[in-house]
Amino acid sequence: MIDILTILIAGIFSCIILDILGYLLKKIGIPEPSWGIVGRWTYYMIKNGTFFNPTIIEKPEFKYEVLLGWVFHYFISISWAVIYYIIFIYGGIKMSYFSGLIFGAITTLAPLLVFLPFTGQGIFARNTDKPIETSIIFLIRHSLYGVAMYEGFRWFTI
Repeated sequence: MIDILTILIAGIFSCIILDILGYLLKKIGIPEPSWGIVGRWTYYMIKNGTFFNPTIIEKPEFKYEVLLGWVFHYFISISWAVIYYIIFIYGGIKMSYFSGLIFGAITTLAPLLVFLPFTGQGIFARNTDKPIETSIIFLIRHSLYGVAMYEGFRWFTI
């Protein structure tokens, strides 16, 4: 039971840190991901059973898409916490701030190689106005996320 609680806390904590960074970046003019698009993609993915939806921006909006986007965002974070737990706690690999940073950097591949291309924004955001900048922002955000994931697990394991 303690392991499940640890995973939930670490997953939620690291996502909160990611969101705080997103909020701060937004204050200096760097946009956050569109949680409405995330929610819409999730909705149509569940409804139609398809991940690839390059015209998601053109699909009809639905009332709770922003809320669903946030819920899916936290679900994914908890899923990453399960993977972190398997690798570092169960697998016995030494945790550190550096390993958290590397883990977070690796998680950057999910939006850059799955979410963005599956929503028509291209691999490494190549169909956006600023693909290099977008990719770098994802890398920075996710790297900090990985450090926060380490910290969340460290509370319970060290």
